[in-house]
Amino acid sequence: MRNTEAAKKEIRRKKLKERAALPPGIRKHAEAGIAQRLFSCALYQEAEEIFCYASYGSEADTSRIIAESLRLGKRTAVPKVTGERRMEFYYISGMDELSPGYRGIPEPAGTAGTEALPGRDTLIILPGAVFDRTGNRLGYGGGFYDTYLAAHPQAGRAAIAFALQVAEDIPSAPHDIRPDIIVTEKEMIQCIQDSRETR
Repeated sequence: MRNTEAAKKEIRRKKLKERAALPPGIRKHAEAGIAQRLFSCALYQEAEEIFCYASYGSEADTSRIIAESLRLGKRTAVPKVTGERRMEFYYISGMDELSPGYRGIPEPAGTAGTEALPGRDTLIILPGAVFDRTGNRLGYGGGFYDTYLAAHPQAGRAAIAFALQVAEDIPSAPHDIRPDIIVTEKEMIQCIQDSRETR
């Protein structure tokens, strides 16, 4: 177990270092490619609600995904940390409703009446440090998404990442929840076949 955790930490450290080192021009071009590839996929187009994290640091930018989802009339929600390993999503109508929250990450205010619960017509867009082609995911160690996704298995799940964040193979545990797809600037990786029919 200790060796597995050490391996995860090393893979995470290496990939985050690579991600942070992406030159601005390449990063901007890749972010545009990620967004366009996501917008063209059926899982996104068919979703009536988009639950999307607000990007922070060297993560692939999600502001254009949030803006486009709002423009298309999809109900759009962003997460707010509410406790240890706990977060909830809240509907927003614009990026100006977000302000620095947990660890400086942009969050909604979480006002009463804006609470959002995912259903079968919801697509949750996941962050992550590293993914492999079967959908195994290394987050940042907080466990927020693992906890949330376990409680809401009915929603669709799409991870977005730069192509360099996809590794050959990463250690996984039985309780790890995989995305349906991983979208990079180079490809869309199908991780779970016909997942909506089994929900």
